[in-house]
Amino acid sequence: MLIRPFVLFLGYLAVCRAGASFLSRRNSTGLTDEVTWDSHSLFIRGQRTFILSAEIHPWRLPGNPDLWADLFQKVKSNGFNTVSFYVNWALHYPEPSTNDGQGDFQEGTYRDIQQFIDEAKNAVTVKRPGPYINGETTGGGFPGWVGNIAGDLRTNNPNYTQAWTPYLNIISKIIAKNQITQGGPIILVQAENEFSAGSTKSPYMQMVIDTYRANGIVVPIFHNDQHAGQAGGDSYPQGSSRWAQVQAIYYSAHEAVAPNNPLCLAEFGGGFLLQWGSITPRGGTGYEKYSGDLTNATYENVFYKENYAQTATILNIYMLFGGTNWGQTAAPVSYTSYDYGGGINENRVANSKMNEMRQQGLFLRVSRDLLGSTLIANGTNYTSNSLIHTAELRNLGTGAGFYVTRHDDSTSLALTTTQLTVQTSQGKLAIPRTGTITFNGRESKIIVTDYIFGASKTHLLYSTAEIFTWTTIDNTDYIILYAPQGQTGETGFLSASRPTVDTSDAPAVSSSFSGGVLTLNYGLDGTHFVRLNFSGRSVVVVLLTKAIANNWHAPLISGNGDFGNFFSIGTNETVLVSGPYVLRSAELVGSTLALVGDLNGNTPVEFVAPSGISALTWNGVSVMVTRSSRGSFTGTLQASSPQIALPTLQNWKVIGSLPEIDPDFDDSSFTDADLTKTNVCTQVLYSQQYGFYGGNLIFRGRFNGTGRETGVNLAVQYGFAGGYSAFLNGVFLGSSQGNSTVSLSTDTWIFPAGALRSGKENVLVVIQDHMGITETNSNGGKEPRGIRGYSLTGINTTFTSWKLQGNEGGAAKAPDTFRGYLNEGGLYAERIGAHLPGFPDDSWSTGSPLDGVSGAGINFYRTTFDLKIPDGIDFPVRLSITPSDISSNFRAQIYLNGWQVGKYINNLGPQTLFVLPAGILRRNSTNTLALSLWSLDKNGGSIAGLQLVSDGTFSTSLQFEDYASPDYQNQQALRPEPVDVDPM
Repeated sequence: MLIRPFVLFLGYLAVCRAGASFLSRRNSTGLTDEVTWDSHSLFIRGQRTFILSAEIHPWRLPGNPDLWADLFQKVKSNGFNTVSFYVNWALHYPEPSTNDGQGDFQEGTYRDIQQFIDEAKNAVTVKRPGPYINGETTGGGFPGWVGNIAGDLRTNNPNYTQAWTPYLNIISKIIAKNQITQGGPIILVQAENEFSAGSTKSPYMQMVIDTYRANGIVVPIFHNDQHAGQAGGDSYPQGSSRWAQVQAIYYSAHEAVAPNNPLCLAEFGGGFLLQWGSITPRGGTGYEKYSGDLTNATYENVFYKENYAQTATILNIYMLFGGTNWGQTAAPVSYTSYDYGGGINENRVANSKMNEMRQQGLFLRVSRDLLGSTLIANGTNYTSNSLIHTAELRNLGTGAGFYVTRHDDSTSLALTTTQLTVQTSQGKLAIPRTGTITFNGRESKIIVTDYIFGASKTHLLYSTAEIFTWTTIDNTDYIILYAPQGQTGETGFLSASRPTVDTSDAPAVSSSFSGGVLTLNYGLDGTHFVRLNFSGRSVVVVLLTKAIANNWHAPLISGNGDFGNFFSIGTNETVLVSGPYVLRSAELVGSTLALVGDLNGNTPVEFVAPSGISALTWNGVSVMVTRSSRGSFTGTLQASSPQIALPTLQNWKVIGSLPEIDPDFDDSSFTDADLTKTNVCTQVLYSQQYGFYGGNLIFRGRFNGTGRETGVNLAVQYGFAGGYSAFLNGVFLGSSQGNSTVSLSTDTWIFPAGALRSGKENVLVVIQDHMGITETNSNGGKEPRGIRGYSLTGINTTFTSWKLQGNEGGAAKAPDTFRGYLNEGGLYAERIGAHLPGFPDDSWSTGSPLDGVSGAGINFYRTTFDLKIPDGIDFPVRLSITPSDISSNFRAQIYLNGWQVGKYINNLGPQTLFVLPAGILRRNSTNTLALSLWSLDKNGGSIAGLQLVSDGTFSTSLQFEDYASPDYQNQQALRPEPVDVDPM
């Protein structure tokens, strides 16, 4: 997903695109008319719908899956109407025979795909089950065992077919019963992902599609063809270090390949992927530092509106909520945080980007003429200032025009004024007639002409201020217009006679009437209502600055039906509300407007509702309101603001966690690494072949020393940013590590004096950090993890045996079936369950990670802390690590109540802040925090500082429950008996 081609949906929005007409004919799968399409847009139940979609992945919110609803409600309240999500094969099938081939979709866990779909009941969904998903997750979604099969992957290779068929049969049946045709939310299904078509691969794609259809999927199926001419699909246009020029390529490429289908951008950058070491390790997670400028709300304003200018009507933002790569779920290109700079941060906090998306989403929801529009032309010849670029879109059926305007150089920070020449039903006009349109740097505007709105079909001839939304309440049409503070606007309405104009709430607004056009001129400097009466038709024009528009909402009144009016199919029944940080829902209950949502402090509220409404409740509590002079109601929403004290992390206990370097360590329970040949390579130490697919790996090799062995050559493949340490008979030989582009180390280690046992058995130990299985767009999953090559130097002595240990039980028999096999690695402390709550650590030594490891090796630390977070409060918490000197070469893993929620690499970075996910983090009972610290240098290493920090205090309607994850007592019988090991 970091470097992706620009093609995804293309012509595969249906199984066949042949024979479709350019404008009028609607296409279908031939199996349902619930979802159809033409060259402009999708139709949902016969109604044109702009698909504004948020990408969210179920497993990347590892806490209580009940919190999926929190994300969906925030998505819905901020302009989106669709959720796109991957299903990760690797998490559901640790082994081919998982649950007799039925897979693991355990209720109440992140694997409960049905619950995820159920929680999205108020949004439609686009499902992307793979088999391959990419997504910066380990193996690109392929289970580790898939890489063991003979032959190529992602082809019609029978071995590969046998691997994916059980999974796809099960998941497609889940999809089928949740399609829109069955009253469910699923409207589109993706077959495969980032697939390179070819002579040997096309049969495979058809087999995937046939499997979907055989299991009852009738909605359109799509996939992405990487080499189909860049006609839409995946685009991440913003640079990683500087603002980029917009990419005006989608329309022309799409027209060349699939002109009879809507232009779809199925993965468009909601942020940008950051890799290990991509930013100095003093910069937080990295995403905060990056997204603050390059992918902020201004980026959305310019780049997303450019997509609309190129006629895109299906836009999926990747990622809207990125979440967390907990445990071993990340691919080597990604670190723990998958925040992505999205509109909802990793800790579920909706940021300012969501305000911009609400402005765009509400406009798209009510502007269906845009969905049927054709690109007429574009360039710099529409304006009196050639610095401004314009794309003219026109609905050839209704005549409505949409002029998408911005600086021609989209990186420009200039303050530019201009007039725009538009074509209207009244002829060609230069607007505004008085004054100019202002573009303050990176700013884009959608200027409309011949725009019909409201129940009374009011004809807005043009407006230089943008439309936020419109609605009809009682018999009055409301339209909200906005522009940045200090700019001016001009809006013209067609009318057969001069309407009455009431500017008592907007004394700075001037009006004139000439030639059947009522013209309003105004500056944007607050909130003002202008009342118009067109021969008995009442219209209210609400004028807002863009900053104030950030606080306004137009929630659809909850209704009946499959989607609760989510699409506003056949209705646009809304109220207008200003104030809340998150507005989750609105209902009319008798004479009361009942609002539900979140606050980030005491908040003034204003609302416009039907005439029978005179009271307000917020989260079920009555709010005193008064009627304003402009007819709205105003009041104040009171936020709870308890003083929540974050505890100090202290009273740490410590144990050594690398007893395996002792040559007398009993490794009889370890796996014999005795394969002489694999389907991938001839080396015997390929960890996937032995059922270990993630986490730290420990290798123990034995040889009989003659006294003439001088060292060892090792080639260790760990994935980007990985590393390893080597010991001979307990003596440290050395360590090596990669970076964001190096995944393999080849080294020669010289045996120190006294380390070799002449005439005796010697034990070489290698501890390796497994950074995940590589992704692929061809034959992936087959890059080995482990020791790729080894030999002794000085004399031709050979190793007599090798043993290998990863996570306890491997993938097949992992004791923690709740968190899953990818939560743990092969560290001794993990295998005995020392990361779990309830583990008996009374006999451990007192010691802190701030004291650290004295030499090369690994220690494991535990402590507990209590929080007191009252009901009605959302209090997102992170663990902050103060980095040590960048020359200190150590890495750490963080565990909260048994879940591995972070991996920290001191000298590589960038992440220093780690989310402690709600649900996993216990609000009103004791939390167990554990941490492994691995020093790769003989000088040792320690963490400079550890503290808990919060992302803020929010009054919320959410109901939180501590997640009932198994503790040590639940798994004790399945784990080795713990033995205390002295700290290193």
